[in-house]
Amino acid sequence: MRHSVFVIVFLLFGFTASAQSYQNVVRHRPVFWSEMNLVFKTKGKWSFQLDHQYRRQAEDTQFRDLNIFRLPLQQVFRPWISYQLTKPVRLSLSPIGLWWTWNRPSEFQPTTFFQEIRVIPQLTITKPAGDGELVYRFRSELRWPSRTDTLANEYVFLSDGESQQVLADRFNVRLRAMLRWIKPIRGKESGWYVQSSVEPMMVVSRSVRRFDQNRTYLAIGRRLRENMRVELGYLNQFSIQNNEVERIRTFRFNHALHVYFYLENRRTSKASSDSGPE
Repeated sequence: MRHSVFVIVFLLFGFTASAQSYQNVVRHRPVFWSEMNLVFKTKGKWSFQLDHQYRRQAEDTQFRDLNIFRLPLQQVFRPWISYQLTKPVRLSLSPIGLWWTWNRPSEFQPTTFFQEIRVIPQLTITKPAGDGELVYRFRSELRWPSRTDTLANEYVFLSDGESQQVLADRFNVRLRAMLRWIKPIRGKESGWYVQSSVEPMMVVSRSVRRFDQNRTYLAIGRRLRENMRVELGYLNQFSIQNNEVERIRTFRFNHALHVYFYLENRRTSKASSDSGPE
């Protein structure tokens, strides 16, 4: 126990000492996230899925701008192949996902545009919890992001014309671990349910290992049909961004209105349905 206390104090001291060399800034930004999942289930244990995510954002003005549809933020297309290993365990792979991200640091700076390619293996374990269920999801994102503004510079996948430092950081792995709780409202027959989840993430590359972000989600959903459902929720995205040049550490909170739509084919299948967004 004494050793545990020592480790905790040491870590806190290390973070405090590091923070003293940076100017700390807290930023809040309202955003809009949407996701549509289309799923085709076979009679056996295989299923195929395509999800599309579309996100927009307000100006980064500390809630002075509340128009969450004002500026583009991100668009994603991601296919999935899943296999139901056992009733609670499902293995999934997204063989290639495409990301387009826009950013506008301030009203005085131009909009930038970045591209990214990802390959994503995933493990999902679903357990009953009363009349609801707990979902444990473990995901590894193999990411090849562009390192420059691709409006002005061409994005070259696996480029060999850059410095070793740039190449080392171009490829990274983001590790994600999510716990999701789903509970029906007034029984499953009503079609209504609530859902909450928390998901910390960590980035690992050749040159760095760091906390990336944490997402906390709370939503209410409605099963319109056996194969169709919608959700409306709030998502909080917390991240820490370091500016090494200006020595600024930004604690960023994105506050998202989240809309989710799920549709699968009508078929008796050994494959389970997907539990929720992202």
